[in-house]
Amino acid sequence: MEIFESDGLRMYEDIVDLAALGDRFAGSTAEKEAGEIVKKSFIQSGLEVYEESFDVFSFYEKNSQIKLRKPLELTFDTRAMYYSPGTHKEGLQGELVYVKNGLEQDYEGKDVEGKIVIFHRDDKQIKDHFWPEIKTASEKGAIGAILINFDDWEFITTLETGYFEPSKRFLPIEPNEIPSVIVSKNKGDLILDLMNQEKVIVDIIVDTLNEKMRSSNIRGVKAGSQNNNEKILIYGHRDSAGTPGANDNGSGTVIMMELARLLKDMKLNRTIEFLSTGAEEQLGAAGALEYINRHKSELNNIKAAVELDMVGNGNSLCVMKGGEWPDKTVNFPDKVCQFFYEKAREYGYAVEYGFNDFGTPDSGKFASAGVPTTWIWGPDDIYYHSPEDTPEKVDRNKLKIVADMLLKVILDLDKQETLNF
Repeated sequence: MEIFESDGLRMYEDIVDLAALGDRFAGSTAEKEAGEIVKKSFIQSGLEVYEESFDVFSFYEKNSQIKLRKPLELTFDTRAMYYSPGTHKEGLQGELVYVKNGLEQDYEGKDVEGKIVIFHRDDKQIKDHFWPEIKTASEKGAIGAILINFDDWEFITTLETGYFEPSKRFLPIEPNEIPSVIVSKNKGDLILDLMNQEKVIVDIIVDTLNEKMRSSNIRGVKAGSQNNNEKILIYGHRDSAGTPGANDNGSGTVIMMELARLLKDMKLNRTIEFLSTGAEEQLGAAGALEYINRHKSELNNIKAAVELDMVGNGNSLCVMKGGEWPDKTVNFPDKVCQFFYEKAREYGYAVEYGFNDFGTPDSGKFASAGVPTTWIWGPDDIYYHSPEDTPEKVDRNKLKIVADMLLKVILDLDKQETLNF
């Protein structure tokens, strides 16, 4: 009997290729090039391939800097919050005022009118959206903002609201949009040390574009031999949040590609669809929403689905049961979560159940549309959404573990007489 097993080294090489493209944010050249890698792999695996393009409101950062003017002159590169407005070429100058975590109560007794606020990212509340804090800064009269990460790298944040509802994804920052940037802990500590001694004046220079671009979803379909109208969907995003995106989500992308290779010569009862979504990062899962809206009449054909997102790092591996958004709790169907969990444990894989306190990726949109889905996640990646999300942080063996595990579970799904999740 032929044994089908994945190749962790080959998947790692694919991650190296994806990460070498650079920032794969929605609509970027790098995202399009990543799409070509996925398409080529799907075609080589004998899948029927479809590319479905759509418009997204995207973001491109050319350059961001902070220049200390007083009490000393020093320049260092920084990163803009996604969707930050730009500044004039000469930059925006102002005195710095420290406002702790940037919350309403942190402004008590502080005069920030016409000044630049600097505040800490709270390590007790892990999140990546800072619309509320920047909105508060603007309301208090600040003209700019600097966020200090709690690790020694620039964590990529966004000025989106963090709400699940698409219509609330972008809300105004009033009375004025203000340029907003991020610095690492070591740079932030340097600035705060100077502020403890005397007044600090800085220039913020931000060169960004906020405009409509084109992204795409790439579908690879292997028709079933019997119940071909019933579909098992395997999906994950290929874009990244201003980073090399090795684990987030190069890992999920290459595992999908590997599963397609392994299934190439297998005869399956049901149709298998692989979906590489664009525009998941920082855009409210725009690619997933595009797929759902475009294929609304076909969603009932999806009898089981699994998302792969950030599965190549850390020690733990979770079958996710849902996630919490500020305006919505998303719960995945118990039966589909239970199937993946119990089958994985039956084969000896040490998976756990999980629930994410700061949202869901594409799977949240699919679950809300009635698709029976779960999400496989390795939750303990400290490098996500940072320039440190590089290939050497990815565990080659974990790639193989996840791919082999999912191959077995997917084949078990296909063997079921009925799928009723």
